[in-house]
Amino acid sequence: MIKTTFKNTLMCGVFVDDLPLHRIEIPDGKAPRNLVRSIREQGLIEPPVLLETHYGEQIFRILAGIRRLQAIREINPEAHVVAIIRNDAQASPAVTITENLVRSRNYASEIQAFRELHKQSLSDEDIQKQLGLYKRDVKKLAQLSNLSDKAEKALENGKIAPSAALVLAKMGKHQQDDFFAEHPESVSRYTLASVKDWRMKQLLPDSQLSFLADMPFN
Repeated sequence: MIKTTFKNTLMCGVFVDDLPLHRIEIPDGKAPRNLVRSIREQGLIEPPVLLETHYGEQIFRILAGIRRLQAIREINPEAHVVAIIRNDAQASPAVTITENLVRSRNYASEIQAFRELHKQSLSDEDIQKQLGLYKRDVKKLAQLSNLSDKAEKALENGKIAPSAALVLAKMGKHQQDDFFAEHPESVSRYTLASVKDWRMKQLLPDSQLSFLADMPFN
């Protein structure tokens, strides 16, 4: 097994050659068909990033590259791969996002992590490629990163669903805060329907709809 030091934009660690798949915790699920075809034809171009653990046999947890490893497992469950190994559990934005994709989602922490990655001058495309994310996941995080502090806090506390927060994020932060100002805090959870209705009223206020009263409907 060959080991060399390695650095990329998001992660740094030890480069390991010839690591068997059975020593990696690969979650259930299938990789996108185009990714499977690409790896089958070209091989694994960008190595996954793993975290070294120490329970029982040395097992590695995936920090980045879940879908790449799912694709390799589908092609050959007995395969050996090259990987970048981290031997510490230091929290990082990349770790936050990739681990949340395996566990139940925590969008509030992912939003913060996404902003941190942008501060490192990474584009949405960089984040997508280097973490092995779906384009739709990156797009969703980009939208949610536009939430105001009040809206983000409501998402963190479970008072607003991610789907409703995505609708709210399409508006300016002052307008988002106006939504909460007009709706009592006693509400247990703001629904998607209530957010959509409020947004529509902002886009088409009553004064702009008054002309409908004068239109004949024969």
